[in-house]
Parts: sequence; structure tokens; C-alpha cells
Amino acid sequence: MNVKISKERIIGKWGLKSGNSRADSGLEKGKQASAAPRKSAEEVAAGKGKMTDSERSGFVQKILFLEKEKEKYNHLLGEKDREIQNLEDKLRSKTKTSEVSLLQNQLEEKAKEAERREQLLFSLSEEINQLKCNLSEVLAKCADLENKASSTSQASQEGATNSTEVERQLKDALEKNQQWLLYDQQREAYVRGLLGRIFELEQKAEIVNQQEPKSNSEGHLQEEKQEYYDQLLLTAKSDLETERRTITQLRSELNEFKKTYEETQGEIMSLNALLQSQRVAEMKTQENENKMKEKAQRLKEENETIKEQLREEKEKSEDLLCQVQLLRKSLLRQEAEHTRIALLEKQIQICTTDLENGKLDRQNLEHQLNQVLKELRKAREQITRLEPLKLWEPGYMESQEDLQAVFDKKLTTYDRSPRLKHSSCLDESFLECPICKVQYPTSQHRELLAHVDFCTI
Repeated sequence: MNVKISKERIIGKWGLKSGNSRADSGLEKGKQASAAPRKSAEEVAAGKGKMTDSERSGFVQKILFLEKEKEKYNHLLGEKDREIQNLEDKLRSKTKTSEVSLLQNQLEEKAKEAERREQLLFSLSEEINQLKCNLSEVLAKCADLENKASSTSQASQEGATNSTEVERQLKDALEKNQQWLLYDQQREAYVRGLLGRIFELEQKAEIVNQQEPKSNSEGHLQEEKQEYYDQLLLTAKSDLETERRTITQLRSELNEFKKTYEETQGEIMSLNALLQSQRVAEMKTQENENKMKEKAQRLKEENETIKEQLREEKEKSEDLLCQVQLLRKSLLRQEAEHTRIALLEKQIQICTTDLENGKLDRQNLEHQLNQVLKELRKAREQITRLEPLKLWEPGYMESQEDLQAVFDKKLTTYDRSPRLKHSSCLDESFLECPICKVQYPTSQHRELLAHVDFCTI
């Protein structure tokens, strides 16, 4: 904040040219153009969390445009510094009061325009600070997205473990299904064998029942055979009953096995569907994970570019600080120049007063000189009138001596007159001899009088 205040004071004291409307339009364009990256950065910070390549490139272009506007403004400051130097040179070279007042008016106009440009520069600095804040928010969003990417990778790992568990259960179910099918086939073969044996025993029983009346006609041997066959029939019947019980038991077991088989088939179908959905979900999570990785990589690259831009911004800010220090030094020099200009203005006023006094003294001297010249002409005329008459009179030499004494007396009176304080100002005006037109400076009026005396003789 102190740097901004010092920069504002420095720029406010520099004189800037009022007619430079192109610089104002450039600054206004920079201000309008910086509104677009501000909006985009605010949208990014508002929670969208997504930045396309076009938005990022536009954001970078706007920052570069603002940097170019800064460079233009610094170039304009250098030009204005040179213009101020030229104005100071003009102030040193010219000593007239009218030109000094004109230059002062120009300096006041330039100070007003400098204040207006200072406001524009302050607004640009605020916009740059806002862009830096938005950039920090974008970096925070990038960090959040990286954390989310890591969490999704963990979730995908958990999904992979769950899918392996489902595959293991499905393999166990398939193995059990195969075992049940093999057991069912074995039981069916065993039941078929039992049914064939029962059919054979029933046929034997029928044969025995058919041969029974024939055996009655026979003798005692036939009775023994009958007993043997009865015993065989009882054993066959008992075997048949046992076989029937085993068949019913096997049928009930078979039905139970069919029910379990159907249940296992339903479980297998559900597990297959679950496995298929798990695989689809795993593929989606893998795709999302790849997308998140790509996005994280892109955001890392953007982060690196933004860090590079921030590094460049820091370097530029350091350069600006150096320029501010140079401007501060030049401001101190300018203040010293202002004080020196004030002293020169005072000296100019003193010189003007001295010049006016010299003019008055010169007018007085010219008036006195004209009177002396009139007296000299009168004296010369009298001398010319009296010269032929009194050429051989003894008092002629005395009159010549008297005239010489009067002339010396006049010279002494002129010598006793107060001299000017500044002979350099009197040297600028000249007096001329009325006879031969020879010019003498005003400060050498005594030599002019002697010359006039010599010319008249």
C-alpha cells in the first residue's frame, strides 16, 4: 500500500502532456479488456471448477494485454520526463516574465492531467491485484480436484477388490453347480438300475405265479420248490418295498436337489448380472479415473504456467519498484530544480527592476547629454562668431582657457554623478555622435563628450 501511495505521489508531481488522448484511450481499453478476465476468473472461483483451454488462453492474453499497457504507460512517463526536461531547459534559456507565466500554466495543466492518469493507473493496479486473487482461487480449485482424483482412485481400488470377491464367489458357485450336476446324473443312473432290477423281479414273480398251479400237481418236491419260491417271492417283495422306499426317498432328494439347483442357477444368474454391472461400473470408474488423471495433468500444467506467470509478475513488480525508486530520485531532483527555478525567477525580477532603473538612468543621462550638447553648440557658435574678431586680441587665449575650464568642470560634474549598479545593462544601449555618427555605449558617455569636443574642433 505504501508503494502505491508513493507511486501516486510521484506520478502526480510529474508533468504530463494534456494533448495525448491516445494514451488515455489505451488505458481505458486496458480497463475494459481487464473486465473480461475478471468475470471469467470469478466464474471459475464461484464453484464451476472447470476451465477450458479457450478460457485459459483468453485469461493469459488479457494479462499480457495489461502488461503491454503498463509498458506503454511507462514509455509515456519517459516521454513526459523528457518533455519536462525540455521545459526546464527553456526556463533556463529564456528570462522573460511572459514566457515564465506561460510555462507555469502549462505545468498546472500537466499536473491536472497527471492526476487523471494517476487515477487510471490506480484502477489498473486494483484490477491486477484482483486477477492475482482469482488466480490463487483457481490454484486452490486445482488442489481440490487433485484430492478428488486421489479419492476416486481409492474408490476404484475398493471396487476392484469387490469385483475380485464377486468373481471368487461366482467360481465357487459354478464349481458347486458342476458337482450337483454330476451327483444328479449319478443318482439318475442309480435309479434307472433299481427300476430295471424291480422290473426283473416283478417278471420273475409273475413267472412263479404262473408256474404255481403246475407244481401242485406234482409231489412233495413241488412243495419244497413252492416254499423255496415263496421265500424268494417274499425276499423279492421285501427288496421291492425297500427299493420303492429308496426310490421315493431318492425322488424326494432329487426334487430337493432340483430346487437347490434352480436356486443356485438363480444365484448364478444374479451373480453374473452383478458381475456384469460391476465390470461396467469398473470400466466407468476406470474411464473417470483416466479423465481425472488427464484433467489433473492438465491442471498441473496450467498450474506450472500460472506459477511461471506469477514468477514473471514478481520480476516485473521488482522492476516497477526499481523504477519507482528511480522516479523518487528524479522527483527529488525535480524539487531541487523547482527551487532553483524559483531562485532564477527571483533573479529575473531583480534584473527586470535593475533594467527599469537602468532605463531611467539612461534617459536622465541622455537628457543631460542633450543639454550639454546644446550648450556646446551655443559655445561653438559664439566661438565661431567671435573668432575672426578677437583672433589677435590678448584676451582670446584667456577665453579659450575659460572654455576649457568650463568643459573640464562639466566633465567633473558628470564624473560626480552616481554610477549604475549594473554596467552590463547600460552596455546594451548606445549613444552616437551627432557629427560623425560614431556609436558609444551608454556607460562610455564621457568618451563620447570628448569625441564630440574633438569633432567640433
